[in-house]
Amino acid sequence: MIKNHKIAKVGAIAALAAAATFSLAACSSAADEDSSGADESSETSQVVAPTIVDVATLNGQTVDINNGSFVDITTGDTDPADWTAVVKDPAVVAFTAGGKSGDAVFNPGLQGTQAGSTQVELTNKTTGEVVTFTVNVK
Repeated sequence: MIKNHKIAKVGAIAALAAAATFSLAACSSAADEDSSGADESSETSQVVAPTIVDVATLNGQTVDINNGSFVDITTGDTDPADWTAVVKDPAVVAFTAGGKSGDAVFNPGLQGTQAGSTQVELTNKTTGEVVTFTVNVK
């Protein structure tokens, strides 16, 4: 009986070793599949940086963006909240006012909402400065 008991122990140890090896191999395969899947999805979900323009050089310019993209308008020494916009064709771009939220300061901006071209007139309500430019959305 002692001989059979030793065989049973050796068999149990061998079975555990095989199971452990199989589990590690399965984890490795799953990790490889997950990492390759994550690589593929990261290629299609890249964030596109906004087009950054300075209000001081924007007058008379044309800004080209893709549909869904953003135009970030830097306002120099002026308060971003002082700028308002009139968009000739609001179906082409949407204006977002600048301002503060807590400690953060946000620039005014535009988002392309449909292909087309429109004129935008920015006005600084404090200084009275008016900046007119065109946005082309592809």
